[in-house]
Amino acid sequence: MSFQFYTVYYLKYLIVSIVRHKMKITLDHNCIINLANQTTIGKKMNAIVSNEENECFVVNIGASEMRQMGVRPDRYEKFEELLELAGIARLPRLNPMMILDVTFWDKCVWANEAMIKLSADIENILFGKAQKIDIVEEGLDSPAGRKWLNRLCDVHSMWCHINYDNDVFLTTDKNFSKETKLPKLIVLGANRICHPDSL
Repeated sequence: MSFQFYTVYYLKYLIVSIVRHKMKITLDHNCIINLANQTTIGKKMNAIVSNEENECFVVNIGASEMRQMGVRPDRYEKFEELLELAGIARLPRLNPMMILDVTFWDKCVWANEAMIKLSADIENILFGKAQKIDIVEEGLDSPAGRKWLNRLCDVHSMWCHINYDNDVFLTTDKNFSKETKLPKLIVLGANRICHPDSL
């Protein structure tokens, strides 16, 4: 992609941020886990979350690491416990599309065709060349099932970020920033994707 391409989209991001005053930041599930474990990255995240110029959001979806902590579609209180441990229980939430056996029962939205298309486009960008996983055969708690769940969380975290028109998608996952994927996600409306170190 050309320098002009990046310049146009970055200027759009800057203009929107200035008008809104506060920067709207979507935290991916890796950020939450780093905060809960108070890793080096988690400690940097503390400063980002506590900065009054930022408005950080949590996506209401549980990754496989969270599932191992007891987080299930019918156990939203376990998700709340994790957020409390991470020090971000006060943050506003973004509800993903409803996915049976994955999303929290009353913390999701019904999808229309445009929503489904956006999620399919995101999935194709992030995992279009990845080996398909038959979740019915593998099961959610198998190694392959955990990989499938994390892919789904990545897709729907980005879906929430774009659908709710946030400014920055914060993640430690390098898959989002690959040269073959980042420009395509920006075109879909991701605005800016970065590591906590780069914000």
